[in-house]
Amino acid sequence: MSEIIELLEHELETAVEVKDKRALHRYVTILVDRVVSRSEHAAAETRLEQKLDTELGALRSDVQTIAERMEQGFARMDERFAAMDKRFEEMQTQMDRRFEQVDKRFEQVDKRFEQVDKRFEQIDKRFEDVGRRFTMLTALLAVMFTVLGALITAVNLLG
Repeated sequence: MSEIIELLEHELETAVEVKDKRALHRYVTILVDRVVSRSEHAAAETRLEQKLDTELGALRSDVQTIAERMEQGFARMDERFAAMDKRFEEMQTQMDRRFEQVDKRFEQVDKRFEQVDKRFEQIDKRFEDVGRRFTMLTALLAVMFTVLGALITAVNLLG
């Protein structure tokens, strides 16, 4: 940097008449400092922009990675829900089968009750038949005792 200052001082001394060498030196120093600081500032901005671009690219990459992981997680959740749906459907079909079996058993029990009802109806008919027979037997016995009493009375009267 001192080389640039000396070079500029020498050129300005040759180009214009210098009244104060110290003022010329201060002028050149300020000028070089400003130019250098601007170029450093521009270089710093460039480096900062490059760093920001790099970090932004890394951030984009991180966001993309997170998005991919989220999509994978959602896909796994969808698979789990599908498996649960399948499991529920299987349980529903098993329950339907069990209810069908229970329905069949109830139908068999109903048939057995119908058979028992038929047997009771047959027993009722038998009791009705026995009741009719008993009534007929009682009536027949009454008639026989009446005839026998009438015969005994007739035999006693005749004899």
